Amino acid sequence: MKFYMIYSNQYATGNKPIGIASLSAILKRDGHDFKLFDCTQFSIIRKGKFTDWNKSGEKTLQFMQAENHDRLPTREKVTYEQLIEKIIIDINDYQPNMIGLSALSDDYPLGLRIMEKVKKKYSNIPTIAGGVHATIDPAGVLSEKCFDMVCIGEGEYVMLDIGKRVDENKDFSNIKNLWIKKNDGTVEKNVVRPYEQNLDLFPFPDWSIYPDTAFYKPYKGKVYKYGDFEMSRGCPYKCSYCINVQLQAIYKKTGENYHREKTIRRVIEEIKFAIKKYDIEFIKFWDETFLLMSNARLEEFAELYTKEIGLPYVIETTSQSITPFTAKLLKKSNCKSASLGLETGSPDLRNGLLHKPTGNDVYLKAFALLEENGIQKVSYNMLGLPYEKQEDIFKTVAMNKLCKTDTQTSGKFYPYKGTPIRRMLIEKGLLNEKKEKELLKGYDLNSLTDYQSVLDFKSIKTDLDSDKLNKISLLFNTYIVWPVKLWPLIDMIKNLNKEDKFIDVLWKKINDVTYFKKFKQWPQDCKAAEYLSEKKFTFKFEDRNVDEFYSLLITIWGKDFNKEINEKLNLIKSGELKPEFPIPEEDEELKIFLGIEKFSEKQKRELRQELRTIAQEDSVVYQAT
Repeated sequence: MKFYMIYSNQYATGNKPIGIASLSAILKRDGHDFKLFDCTQFSIIRKGKFTDWNKSGEKTLQFMQAENHDRLPTREKVTYEQLIEKIIIDINDYQPNMIGLSALSDDYPLGLRIMEKVKKKYSNIPTIAGGVHATIDPAGVLSEKCFDMVCIGEGEYVMLDIGKRVDENKDFSNIKNLWIKKNDGTVEKNVVRPYEQNLDLFPFPDWSIYPDTAFYKPYKGKVYKYGDFEMSRGCPYKCSYCINVQLQAIYKKTGENYHREKTIRRVIEEIKFAIKKYDIEFIKFWDETFLLMSNARLEEFAELYTKEIGLPYVIETTSQSITPFTAKLLKKSNCKSASLGLETGSPDLRNGLLHKPTGNDVYLKAFALLEENGIQKVSYNMLGLPYEKQEDIFKTVAMNKLCKTDTQTSGKFYPYKGTPIRRMLIEKGLLNEKKEKELLKGYDLNSLTDYQSVLDFKSIKTDLDSDKLNKISLLFNTYIVWPVKLWPLIDMIKNLNKEDKFIDVLWKKINDVTYFKKFKQWPQDCKAAEYLSEKKFTFKFEDRNVDEFYSLLITIWGKDFNKEINEKLNLIKSGELKPEFPIPEEDEELKIFLGIEKFSEKQKRELRQELRTIAQEDSVVYQAT
C-alpha cells in the first residue's frame, strides 16, 4: 500500500507529531510506503496578509528573539488555492492507494477545505480521517462527502490492517476502530480494540517524513534543532474542557489501561538513535503529564538520561506533581522548562466548571519549587470561560504575577467537540451555534481560538462580551509584565482607534520597554537599543514606583514624545489616574484578592456531577453497531 497523509496544521512550527511519525514507521516496517504533506512548511496568505510564525511568539512576548534567527527555515507564502494545487500535484506524482487527513480540531477547518478539493479530483481513491478531531466527532466527519472512513483512537494497528486489505484487494469491513460509510449512506461502526499496553513494541518514530520547519525552534534567544519524544500515552484526569474524558470513555469497555508507559531504557535508546541520525540538540517530551510516574521510575530516568543523553529538555506536567523530590531530579537531569496548566486564577471556575480541583496554593508552591531549582516557569491560561467575569480574568493576571511565571501562553476559550463542557453549554443554551457555524464556514484564521468567542454572553449574564474579551486577550501578557500603576496607559491603548497609525508606533515603543523588563535585554529592532545599552540603564520597574519606567519611555520616544501620553504618565505618577480594573500590588493583598469565592461548595459539587454525567452519556455513541 502507498499511503498519502495530509497534516493540516499551520502554526506549530518546530513540532513533529509523534502519532503520524509512528504510523509511518509501523507501515514501512511492514513493507508499505508512506508520504506526508506537512502544511506547517507553508504560510497561508489570508485577506492579503500572512502570519510569520517565526516572529509571532516574539511579538507577544512568549519567547525571546533568537540571535541565530537564520537557522529558522523560511516558510513559503501561498494562497489557499496555491496550497491545494501543490497537494494535487504531489498526489498525482505519488499515485497513492489511500489518502488520509490527520487533524486536531483547530486544524480541521483547513483540512476539510483541502480534502474537499482532493476528493473531487481523486474520487476513486479511498479517503480516511484520523487524529483527535476525527476520534471525538466521527459522525460529523463522515457526514462530509470527502471522507469514506474514520479511524477511532490510535491508528498503528488499524493502518496495518488497512494496508493488508489493500494489498489483498479486499474491502475494509470489520476492521476494528474503523467507521465506514456504506454506499447506501449507512455507517458501519466497528468495535475498538484494546490499547496496546506495551509501547516498546512500536518502532522508533519515522522523522524522515518531516520538512526542516518541523525541527527548528527557539528557546531563550537561541534556535535549536528539536527532538520530540513520548515516555507515555494517555492522561487519566477528567478535566471538563479536555477531550481526554471522551478518549477514556471510548476505551473503557476494553478493560485496558488508557495511561501506558514505555520502559526508560527504550526511551533512552530512541533518543540516542535520533541524536545520531538527526543531530538533535534539544528535547521536547510530549507526555500530557510528564511526572505521572513513580518516584523509582523518575529516579531511573534522571540517572540514565544524565549519564547517556544530557541534552536540555522541556516538559508539561501538573502542579501537584511538582514536589521537592521531583523538582530536584528535574534539575539534576537538565530540565530547562516546565509548563503547567494554570487555566484560570479563579479557584471556583477551575474547581467547579473545569473539573480541575486544584487550589491556587498548589500552583504557588509548584512555581516556587521550579524557581528554586532554576527551571523556567511556563503557565497555560484560558480567557473567556463560561461564567467568567472581568474580575476572574484579572485573577488570572494576578496569579501569574504572584507565581512570577516567566512565560505565559494564553488563548480564548473554545468548547471543543467531545468535551463535557461543550455539551453542557449546548443544553443550557449558552453556546451560540449559529455564530459558530458562520465563523467556521468563513474560516479564514489560523486557529479556532483566534475567533471571537462563540459563547452567548447575554445568556450567561457576565460583564464580558467579545469586544472586551478580545482587547483584554491582546494585552494579557502586558498586564502581567507591567506594574499595576501603569495599567491606565495600557487601558488607553486598548480603547484607542485601531486604525490610528500612532497606535502602532506607540505599541512598538511600549513593547520594547516591556520586552526589556521581561528578558533583561532590548529587542534587536529597537532603534534606541544601542544608545540605551551604552548608558547602561538599570531600571528595576518596581510596582510601587513608576519614575524609572516614565523616564525610560521618554528616552526611547525622543523629542517627539506624544503630548497625550506624557499627560497620562504625569497623572499616573501623581496618583490621579487609576486602572479601569485594578488589582493589589502587594503579594499578601494579591492572595486575599485571589481567595474570593462566588460558588458555594454545593454548587461546585453539583456542577462537577453534571459534567461527569455528560461525559458518561456521551460515550454511548461509540458503541459498535
